[in-house]
Amino acid sequence: MFSLTTSSTLLAKSPAMAKRKTTVSRAHRFAINNNSSAIQHIAPVAPKHAEVREVAQIAAKAAPPPPPAKFITNAQYITACSAVFGIYALQMLLVPAKMITDHFNASADQMTQFWIRGSACGFALAIWAMRQLPVATGVQMGFYLALSVGILYPWNAKFNLFKNNLPVKYPMHYVPEVLMALLSATGAYLIYM
Repeated sequence: MFSLTTSSTLLAKSPAMAKRKTTVSRAHRFAINNNSSAIQHIAPVAPKHAEVREVAQIAAKAAPPPPPAKFITNAQYITACSAVFGIYALQMLLVPAKMITDHFNASADQMTQFWIRGSACGFALAIWAMRQLPVATGVQMGFYLALSVGILYPWNAKFNLFKNNLPVKYPMHYVPEVLMALLSATGAYLIYM
């Protein structure tokens, strides 16, 4: 791994310098023992254990390179999903008729309000579970929740996926369409990128 070269000028010393022992300190250390005018012994000196230990400790402390930076963290995504679905859960629970009249050109009957109010429990439980699970699992849950809610609710109404022919009211219906698209795209980015 290392190579050592010496020149003849190192070997030729004055008689005064030949009487003392010198240690050369380099990557490899050599003890040069001189008696009188002749060199008797050149031998490698083993490095001290403390130096070896120090190098090993420095190598062990070297941190791995950080992962590439993302524009949003997993915890921030879970918080965003919790906020969006929390607002929807509160609206479903407290003002279910507004969920219909804001997004559709239709009136809210008692039976529909009953079903919407009951759905608030499922959304609240999903928010609680998303926040209790490990972060990576919570991100997956938020992604699949946003994607499935987007398909079943706003995109179904917009693109008539299940042939319901619902009278969508714009511009208010853009809100859930865009929110679910953003949450789904961000969740996919965090999981698959």
